[in-house]
Amino acid sequence: MYDRSRPPEDMGPWYIEALKQETGEGRGRILVAEGEGAILGYASVRTSLSSEDEKDEIPYTYAHVDDLAVLASARSKGVGAALLDACEDLARAAGQRWLRLGVLAANERARAFYARQGYGEILLTLEKRL
Repeated sequence: MYDRSRPPEDMGPWYIEALKQETGEGRGRILVAEGEGAILGYASVRTSLSSEDEKDEIPYTYAHVDDLAVLASARSKGVGAALLDACEDLARAAGQRWLRLGVLAANERARAFYARQGYGEILLTLEKRL
């Protein structure tokens, strides 16, 4: 979907370690959905981020879902919704009023999923190849 993404075979233990460190620094968690004797999906959420580096916004805090992935064979079975619900619960428990996430513009299936879960677009990043 994105020509600058690393190929799946290049993702490995280094990515998990980076995710664990980032999640820990943001007072977050990594959630795992299991079923049928296998991992069906995972989500990582940071519950304490700040807008203080945004020069055009008033200071506020928010939570952020960094990753949410579900095996293709487990999609449309409620796994993603359950993971996202758990992320929302963690954000609420941390006292946050907003939960953000990012999705690739070309990932129409994911965008439709998030819209069904009540998420709306607040910022679009546009790009032109030169």
